[in-house]
Amino acid sequence: MILLSHRRMRSLRGSFVLALSAVLALGACGTDPTPIETPEVEAPTAPTAEQQSRAATLLEGPDWYRHAVFYEVYLRSFQDSNGDGIGDLPGLVSRLDDLKGFGVDAIWLMPIFKSPFKDSGYDVSDYDAVSPEYGTKEDLKKLFDEAHARKMRVFLDLVFNHTSSEHKWFQESRTNKTNPKADYYVWSDTASSPTNACGPFNSTFGTVPWSLDAARDQYYFHRFYPGQPDLNFDNPEVVAETLGVAKRWLELGADGFRCDVIGLLFETNVPKDCGALQPKTAEYVKKLRAEVDKFPNRAMVAESVLFDSPKAYYGNGKDAFQMAFLFDFGYLWPIAFQSESRDQIDRAFRATDTFPEGYQNALVIGSHDVGRAFQVSQGKEWRHRRAAEIQMLARGTPYIYYGEELGLRPGTEKVVDARDSARTPMPWIRAEGHGFSVAKPWIAFGADAASTSVEAEKDDKSSMYTHYRRMLALRRGRAVFGTGAMALVDVGNPSVFAFTRSDATEAYLVVENMSESDQTVSAEVEGSELTRVLGDGKGKREGAKVTIDVPATGSFVAKLR
Repeated sequence: MILLSHRRMRSLRGSFVLALSAVLALGACGTDPTPIETPEVEAPTAPTAEQQSRAATLLEGPDWYRHAVFYEVYLRSFQDSNGDGIGDLPGLVSRLDDLKGFGVDAIWLMPIFKSPFKDSGYDVSDYDAVSPEYGTKEDLKKLFDEAHARKMRVFLDLVFNHTSSEHKWFQESRTNKTNPKADYYVWSDTASSPTNACGPFNSTFGTVPWSLDAARDQYYFHRFYPGQPDLNFDNPEVVAETLGVAKRWLELGADGFRCDVIGLLFETNVPKDCGALQPKTAEYVKKLRAEVDKFPNRAMVAESVLFDSPKAYYGNGKDAFQMAFLFDFGYLWPIAFQSESRDQIDRAFRATDTFPEGYQNALVIGSHDVGRAFQVSQGKEWRHRRAAEIQMLARGTPYIYYGEELGLRPGTEKVVDARDSARTPMPWIRAEGHGFSVAKPWIAFGADAASTSVEAEKDDKSSMYTHYRRMLALRRGRAVFGTGAMALVDVGNPSVFAFTRSDATEAYLVVENMSESDQTVSAEVEGSELTRVLGDGKGKREGAKVTIDVPATGSFVAKLR
């Protein structure tokens, strides 16, 4: 779900038209007074056998998700197998080897449950049935089995805040005020309620959160489209029903869940708390975590509500979510580039210092809600690349939205709403149809589909796809990027973002030039070496001092020890 307020939406649109320039300053510690210059090297596009072996070990056990690379798939647009123009489960199975070879460890499937598709599947009409156009429950079981055979995992998208108005629960609830499901939803005699002070998040979903149901002669509450009535989690039967849904999918083989707008489950009569995690919601999350913990090595990731800190979603670090999306970085990073200030990214990562031990950021730079990285980068590919380096190397688990590795362009056709611009089909080959389907796709491809196809980019050393492969090869099997400490480097200049990652074994320095001008900087960071492993900058160490030359729009990633 897209969760921007009216005011924040206007603010972001305004900020996305700024230009960018920057300067840079950094540093390091060392003991050798003799200058050591970084050699000219090209980062590898594939991990070594030793890295793969280490990765296999790191990806076992309960902390596997800390070292994994997730890949978000919109099934409808990924791969069609039966020629109807709609992506499906067998199509995804046929692409597992492609994803495995690229470096994906886990797949997050956007909703695949039965739905009238009024909100692209986020309006579920049956939590226990796969939407027919995607396949069957047997097809989903095969996906689980085939993924597990490749040591890959699969997350399902749980949408519990609301159902479709076509769900059998709502159809029964609306019949009268005394039926067994009468209190499964939030009903009121008026189009307002003292128990709910909240309204829609933005104009995408309308302006009025109450709709009159003629059959029951009452209003029902919906934070999103009118066809998505909110469930009443004050009813213990609703709590039991939803926990049962999660249990059944775990039994079938799901490895965990992404939980859609999980912070909205319980309603509030305090306007300022409409976006905050309610205490009763936090208690529900603990119950959901207890169900997940009954199955070994399962995990969950939370979609927080607004741009407030996701700290509350972690509970005590052991009893709630293992991961939560850090949207202050994931959705607002373009501001840093367009405003010539790293402050937004600094704030996002600095806030995590207060998170409970055991937290793990979930990091995105584009999504099905806010647009593709190419779009929010305003077509400046270098911004996309710099943001992706932060996503891959900062503390957290990266979630790659399908097609971001290709720099996919937004589409122009609208089937459901404006967010369809980021939900276009995946182009696999250059030729007509682009390998997605032999039929006309359910929605048109974005621009430049041939030149941004996997076929066109996979052997191009300068492509976005190759850049992603280099980043994934760097982090593969290196525990420091999954669980190592992250320290921001205060470079003394608001236009540059820099940080270190370190553990007992390794340490790395990441420098991102957020300007279109060459920069030369120096500072001190711990370490005994300065070996470039990614980027186009150059570095030199002289004793305790490190000097970095970073070209315009470039970056410098170096091993410190």
